[in-house]
Amino acid sequence: MNDMTTSSEFNDTNSTCPLSLLWSQATIDSERSALYACIIATVTHSVFWLQFILCPSVRQKTMQWLYAYLATDILLLFRFFFTFIVHTTSKECVPNRAWFLLICYFEAIVDDYLNTLEVYILLALNICRYIQIARNRNVYTTYIRSLICAHVTIYLIPLISYIIQLSVGWAQVVVFVGGSCDLSITNIYVQVVNIIWGYGLPIILNIFVIYYNMKYVHLTSRLRRTQHHVSAREKYHRSLVIQFLVFYTVWLLLWSPNLIAYQFRRSISNLTIITSLLNYIEIALDPIIISALDVRFQKVWRHLWTHFRNTIICNRRNQRRIVPTRIGQNPRTIVPAQHQTVPFPT
Repeated sequence: MNDMTTSSEFNDTNSTCPLSLLWSQATIDSERSALYACIIATVTHSVFWLQFILCPSVRQKTMQWLYAYLATDILLLFRFFFTFIVHTTSKECVPNRAWFLLICYFEAIVDDYLNTLEVYILLALNICRYIQIARNRNVYTTYIRSLICAHVTIYLIPLISYIIQLSVGWAQVVVFVGGSCDLSITNIYVQVVNIIWGYGLPIILNIFVIYYNMKYVHLTSRLRRTQHHVSAREKYHRSLVIQFLVFYTVWLLLWSPNLIAYQFRRSISNLTIITSLLNYIEIALDPIIISALDVRFQKVWRHLWTHFRNTIICNRRNQRRIVPTRIGQNPRTIVPAQHQTVPFPT
C-alpha cells in the first residue's frame, strides 16, 4: 500500500485484522472524553450560529475572519463525529480498498490541515485589525482583492504542502491496528520546517502585531489624556486589542500543544489523548469567548434580553393584575313628549 504502513499497537482481536477500521475498546475508552467535549462544542456552536442567522447586525464583512475561524471548528467537529461513527460501527475485517484509503487519508490529514488554517486565519485577522487601528483604513472595503487572495492562499498552500510531502515520501500515513490513522513525517528536516511554517512563524508574527497594536493604542491614549479627551474610536480600538489578546492567550494555551505533538507522535499515548482533548475543549470555548468579548454580540444579547423581558415577563405581570370593574352611569331616562290635544275641525 503506497505511503501507508501498519503498526500493531494493541494486543486484542484487532491484531488478526490489521486493515480493520474498527477501534479497539481501549481506543474507544480513550476517545470518550473527547466525544463529550465535542457534544458540548456542538451545542455552543449551534447557539452561536443561531445568533448569526437571526441577527443581521452580526453579519458584517469585518467579521469574515472570525467566521472563517469558527467554520474550521465546525469542520473539525464533523471530522471527529464522522471518524468516530466509522471506527465504532465498521465490522469488515478487510474493507473496500478505496473506502479504507479515503477514511485513513481524511483522518490523518484533515485535522492537521485545519489546525494550520486556524493559525494563519488568526494572523490575518490580527493584521487586518492593525491596519484598521494604526492606519485608520477599512480593510474590508479598500483591499477586497487582497482579502480574496489572502483567503485563497491560506486555504491552498497547506493542502499543496501535504500533497508534495506525501508524493515525495517525506510523509506517510500510518495505520495503528485498533486505532486511528495518523500522518507520520519521516524526515527530521521536514518536521522542523513544518513546525516553523505551521506554528512558529505565524505565532511570532502574531506576537509582533499584537505588540505594535498595544504600543499604538498606548501612545494615542497617553496623548489624549494630556488633552483630557478620549474618543469613542480609541476606546473601541483598545477593546479590539484586549479582545484579541485574551482570545489568543487562551488559544495558545489550549490549542498549540496539539500542533506540536502532532509533528512527533508515533502512536496513541496519554500525551496525544490530552493534547487532543485540549483541542476540542478550545473548540467548545471559541464561540463563548468570541461572543463574550465582541461588543456586537453583547448588543445582541442585551437586545434579546430586553425583548424577552418586555414580551414575557411584563405580559405575565399584566395578566396577574386585577383589572378594576368600571361602573357605568345610569342610562338616561327617555321621557316621552306630552301629546297636545288638537280639536278636530268641524
